[in-house]
Amino acid sequence: MTINWKLILVHLLFWVLYIIIWGIRDSAYAPSFLDTIDSNLIGSGVYAIGVYVNLYVFVPNFLLKGKRALYATVMVFWVLFIAVATSQAFALYFKPIHEGTSQFFASFQGIANTGGDFLVVYGLATCLYFINEWYIKERKLRELESQNLKAELEQLKGQINPHFLFNALNSVHVLIRKDPVKAQHTLERFSELLSHQIYEVNKEEVPLSDEVENLENYIALQRIRFEEHANINWQVRGELNSQKVAPMLFLNFVENAFKYGESADDDPVNIDILLSAQGNSLSFSCVNSVNGVPKGQGKLGVGIANVKRRLELLYPNKYKLDIEPGNETYSVNLELKLDEN
Repeated sequence: MTINWKLILVHLLFWVLYIIIWGIRDSAYAPSFLDTIDSNLIGSGVYAIGVYVNLYVFVPNFLLKGKRALYATVMVFWVLFIAVATSQAFALYFKPIHEGTSQFFASFQGIANTGGDFLVVYGLATCLYFINEWYIKERKLRELESQNLKAELEQLKGQINPHFLFNALNSVHVLIRKDPVKAQHTLERFSELLSHQIYEVNKEEVPLSDEVENLENYIALQRIRFEEHANINWQVRGELNSQKVAPMLFLNFVENAFKYGESADDDPVNIDILLSAQGNSLSFSCVNSVNGVPKGQGKLGVGIANVKRRLELLYPNKYKLDIEPGNETYSVNLELKLDEN
């Protein structure tokens, strides 16, 4: 059994403070403060028995089990018992010192006096007990929520990986048949994308410049794949300094734009992507033409749903995401307030 020395010291401090405070009060009736210590040690000893029997016997067995009426009844008799026991202890202690004080504590008034003092200590100790229990429960709840959030984020990241790999490998597969040279360039870009995917995605935050480079690699890969059928306007505004952002927040939106732009009639894909950074404020927009229902729309929905959930977990009350699907265009606008570095 491990001894909680910190808790023991806290309890000792409580009773030391009690003796000091009651000693200052009793100094009005005693020659000096030191003359009050012996009697307050006796009183605190009896009161401590009353407090700890209440906290560790009555509270867990009656109050916390919903037996409130039984607890109240037991506490009435317990307070009366402690009051009588303390008053009689004081009467015996003061008998050789001061007969009048001894007679006072042996009387009904003395019992009422000690009963009132115990009620103060009982009430304060019980309040502190429940405050401490509430604090412990809240701390455990926060730890559990933190663990659940971490587990959920890891799961969401794991869902991002196959979605990303599927789209990238599909691009390579198409180009191998059409143009092996371009396929080679695509594989080079794909290698850089995989490097980012493997080494950066498991980090909590990455430099914003790395995310921009990752998007540039992906867009370059898609330019090779779509050739003249893609009208891509990709811009980065502002200064990329030391800002950091959660990895893989933007790629799903860009992937979605290219998928929605696909058409069996080889209609051009019109995509406008803008990322603007100003200090810790970040804005991202992606607008694409809609040439039909994309293949694997369900998978895309999962990818964007994952991004939404990650934003909720990582940037609560720090982001605004607007997605507007239309018959001709599909637009995404994200405003994000990054944490201070």
